[in-house]
Amino acid sequence: MRNFNRFTKLLGIVALVGGVTLTIPSAVNAATPTNGSGPYCVTSTSSNGSVQCFSTFGGSISYATHGLVVLANASAARHVSPSEMGVGASNSQSSSILVPPPSMVLAIDYSGSGFSGATLVWTGTGCSATVGGANMPSSFNNKAKSVAAYDGCATTLFANANYGSPAYLIGVNGSAYDMGSFDDTASSQLFCNYYGCA
Repeated sequence: MRNFNRFTKLLGIVALVGGVTLTIPSAVNAATPTNGSGPYCVTSTSSNGSVQCFSTFGGSISYATHGLVVLANASAARHVSPSEMGVGASNSQSSSILVPPPSMVLAIDYSGSGFSGATLVWTGTGCSATVGGANMPSSFNNKAKSVAAYDGCATTLFANANYGSPAYLIGVNGSAYDMGSFDDTASSQLFCNYYGCA
C-alpha cells in the first residue's frame, strides 16, 4: 500500500472507468539532462547507443522513470532496492490499474564494485521477450563492474560486441556486487525474462 500511495501522489489525473480507477500519469518533473555530461547516464534498448547524462544518480533515475521514482540520498550511485524502484506496485492493487510509463528501468550497470561509480541505466518497454541493448554506448564500453536487474528482467553481459562470448549471466531481478574476472569486460548486453538471455 505504501508504494501505491507514493505513486498516486506523483500521478495526476484519475478517472473512473467501468467501476475501476484508472490512474494516468500527468506531466511529471523528470530531471533535465546535463547536455551529455555527468557520470550518471541513461540509455534505451532502442536508442542505438545514444545517452542522456546527469550530474546526480537520482537525476538519472528520475529521468529514466519519467519522474515516478524519486530517490532519497542519491547524489552518488548506490544500490536501488526493488521496492524503491516500485517493482510490483502496479500489481498489488486489484481495484486500481496503474498505467506504466512508456519505458521502465531494466537494469543499472555500475563502473565500480558494490554499486558505485558512474552508472548506465538501461530502459525499455519490458522483458516479456528477449530485447537487446546491443553494443554498449562508447562511454560505458568495458567499464561495468557491478549490475542490478529490475522489473522482472534478467540480463546477460557479453565481452564482445554484438553478443559475442564469453558472457556473464544475471537472473531475474538479480544483481552482481562484483563481477570478478568479468570486471571492465562487457561490450554488449541483452535483457529477457529468464536466466541466461541469449
